[in-house]
Amino acid sequence: MNKADNIEYVIPIKGLSVGKYHYDFTVGGDFFREYENRDIDGAQLKISLTLDKHATFIDVKGIFKGAVTTKCDRCLGELEVEIDFTASLLVKFGEITQGEESEEIITLDPSESDLDLKQFFYDYIYLALPIQRVHKEDECDLEMLEKLQNYRVTNVEERKNSPFEKLKNLMN
Repeated sequence: MNKADNIEYVIPIKGLSVGKYHYDFTVGGDFFREYENRDIDGAQLKISLTLDKHATFIDVKGIFKGAVTTKCDRCLGELEVEIDFTASLLVKFGEITQGEESEEIITLDPSESDLDLKQFFYDYIYLALPIQRVHKEDECDLEMLEKLQNYRVTNVEERKNSPFEKLKNLMN
């Protein structure tokens, strides 16, 4: 990806003096279309970021608020998930060494002039989503639930003939 394509989420850090800085970002549905992930269909998020620049590192704290649109795991209908969390990132300047980086710590070469936060935003928004994404019981698409009910195996004899039933016997 070209840096020019990503300028909206890049902070120029080369000229910043030691101190605190505040930035606001907006993340919409177009943000997620650039990734191959199809779990997030849309978003309306506000990110309030505070950079605390020191001589050898930058402490980044972000407050993420808004909503993400995804699919319900139960009925495949559109589901809006509220997002409200805080994330931190420590950006160190120095030589990159193997095994030192983690989700919360990245190392930049001291000559680096920009801090690209796009991947940081994507990762933390995605990780904030619940593992199981479902509507409340009475909000799911009833037509879809009825179709799924038609495929449910309820007959005991059909269950016994299932290939999965034979697998259960392996554990005994």
